[in-house]
Amino acid sequence: MNLPEGPVVYDLDTFLAPRQAMLTDGTLTEFSEWETAERTEIFGSVAHRYSAYGKSGRRDGTWFEGGGRKTTQFVRTPAGWRMSAMAWTDA
Repeated sequence: MNLPEGPVVYDLDTFLAPRQAMLTDGTLTEFSEWETAERTEIFGSVAHRYSAYGKSGRRDGTWFEGGGRKTTQFVRTPAGWRMSAMAWTDA
């Protein structure tokens, strides 16, 4: 995630742990996220998807709405396409 004070870098566990907690302990409810625009570019076995998105939900009981941009990189493996990296910024 890219914040004004600098990027935050996650590995899989540090990305999943706080989100799993929020979604199971009631902190985050009625959450939804959707693409509002997208572009995908494929170069052989590498692909990039550029997305604009919206999101909404309740955090600690307070309604919020927002959005942002994401770029996601994929690589083609013998088992199919797999995500290799993602970066995003909230608007």
